[in-house]
Amino acid sequence: MDTKICVGAIIYNDKKEIFLMTSIKWKGYIVPGGEILNNETEINALKRTIFKKLGIEIENIQKIGEKIKQPSSDFIKNNSLRFKFIDFFAKAKSNDIEINKDIKTYNWFNIDYALKNLELLDTTREFIETFKLYLSAELI
Repeated sequence: MDTKICVGAIIYNDKKEIFLMTSIKWKGYIVPGGEILNNETEINALKRTIFKKLGIEIENIQKIGEKIKQPSSDFIKNNSLRFKFIDFFAKAKSNDIEINKDIKTYNWFNIDYALKNLELLDTTREFIETFKLYLSAELI
């Protein structure tokens, strides 16, 4: 089975709001990210994909971990594909988002609002809960 290796990040702003979006590729709200290209470092892939999708630069990048997502019906394009996600937290240098064509809806959200009110992918929900723990421990 093919595994697609991707980076993704919870992007936060000065108010500690997080950026979430819906995509033409996934069912539910997700964090921005994308595939690592040949010979590209994880950090460079993250910076490239965030700039490509959102038109912003990021800073204070923290690698949080990696996880495998088995094939799932959450992925619209090919639900037999397995993903390896490399997760980061990163601060947006700007709130002025300029989205690309892959993004359907997006916004900056309060964490508790997002957890209670948005249709989140299971991995996205876990990621936001981890971010909330880091915030409460003042690790961000």
